[in-house]
Amino acid sequence: MAQRNKQAHKRTWFSLPQRISFGYVLAAVIPLLLVIAFIWTQTRPTLITQANGSMTNDAQTRVQLIDTYFRERKLDALALTQVPSVQTFLAVTPADDPFYRNDLLHATYALQAGLARNADYEYWSLFRANGDLIQSYPAGVPKHGNSYFTPDQLQMVKAGKTFVSPVFYSSDKKEATVDIYAPIDAQTLTKTRGKFLGFMRATLRLNYVWNEIVKKDANVHGPGSYAFIVDDNGIRVADTDARRLFTSIKPLQDGVQQTILDQQRYGDKSQINGPYDTDLSKHLNNTQQTDDFIARPDGGQEDFQVVRHATSEVPWQYLVLSPVNSVTDIANQQTLDILGLAFLAALLVAIAGYFAGKGITGPVMRAVDRLRGNSQSLNTLAQSQQDAAGEQIWVVDSSQVGLQSVQYYTDAAKAASEKLANTSQGLKQQWGHVSQRQAEQALDEIISSSKYLTNALEYQYSSNQKLATALKVATQVTEQLHVGATSATEAAEQLEQVVQELRSVVGR
Repeated sequence: MAQRNKQAHKRTWFSLPQRISFGYVLAAVIPLLLVIAFIWTQTRPTLITQANGSMTNDAQTRVQLIDTYFRERKLDALALTQVPSVQTFLAVTPADDPFYRNDLLHATYALQAGLARNADYEYWSLFRANGDLIQSYPAGVPKHGNSYFTPDQLQMVKAGKTFVSPVFYSSDKKEATVDIYAPIDAQTLTKTRGKFLGFMRATLRLNYVWNEIVKKDANVHGPGSYAFIVDDNGIRVADTDARRLFTSIKPLQDGVQQTILDQQRYGDKSQINGPYDTDLSKHLNNTQQTDDFIARPDGGQEDFQVVRHATSEVPWQYLVLSPVNSVTDIANQQTLDILGLAFLAALLVAIAGYFAGKGITGPVMRAVDRLRGNSQSLNTLAQSQQDAAGEQIWVVDSSQVGLQSVQYYTDAAKAASEKLANTSQGLKQQWGHVSQRQAEQALDEIISSSKYLTNALEYQYSSNQKLATALKVATQVTEQLHVGATSATEAAEQLEQVVQELRSVVGR
């Protein structure tokens, strides 16, 4: 019995309403957990791939804008090199041509026309083949350090190349510029056709590249994302954050730092120092035009997804960076939203399940209480009936003994009475013929029979008392049996109610 009660206690750690509520919670949460697992294993990688694709497309688009922009600017310069008045002006000198001033005027008109081609042009200049500046518009074109160009640039333009110079920065104006070099060959002059006459240089502000391309790439690919451009030396020449401008992601090659200082290329920022971005710099020499990788720039504590794309018109590389957490932000946000929804659904379903369990288990619990009451009533009835059965046996045994005693003493009294009657009758009939001794003997017998009769009557009275007690106990037993029958009837009625409520629970 103790073992059975212990097992029953173990089975009732959680009530039925709690188990029903827990089942409802599992039914609501498991599908959401499956959705989270699907997002983590399927949607999340897809979103990461899409985010990387978006960054790659963005880098390609902006590089195309840069290439298109500089291709048009080079065409501007090449178009003006084809102007006959410009070629004529470079082909003659003031000493041997009386129309020099007229040629100078028309060449200046050409420079003015170049300035009007784009609002970011700052200067247009004409140089002779030996590198002498002969005209600029507007006047006062500044030098880079002690000269207008480097020997390498002069050799390149003499070789017939049209190219863009490195970036220059004016600390006073807070603006960056590049120079576009285009050679001028004699094509319209018959006597000097094909001869290198000089070159044209256009100074172009980088406002369009800085403001319309790079700076608009800040936070495009999530919070903390940014972009920048590095030149062929690894120096940031455009950045969404001006504080990183003109810093290098790799150590400069021998002589490059001195050239930058000689030209004061970046104003008061011309001294380039570390720290450098080793993770980024090792991808700059990649021969592919574009690639993507994960790096940790600026010695930070967070990994970034990086897309690098090289330009074709200028020796630049465009880099787009986005924190890995931002790349996966959509997937993470979806996961958090579904977790929140799962928690809310679990809470609501748990409450609903609890009350539903209460409604379902209410009749069952009432049935259990009534069954418990019936069990107690039946136990009481069984105990009463067991006691009554024992008393009934005692009553039967006592009644049998009493009846035997009454029967015995009744027979004895009858025998004594008959003897007393016979003795008295004989004495009466022979009164005159009996001796004194016989008379005394007859009287002694009468006296003895009377005593015996008295004792028999006393024993019979005692037996009657015992029979009376047995009858009283029999009456009590009968009452107990009546009470037991009543209890059994009530238990039967309660069991019938329990059956009806259980049928209402199961719907049958």
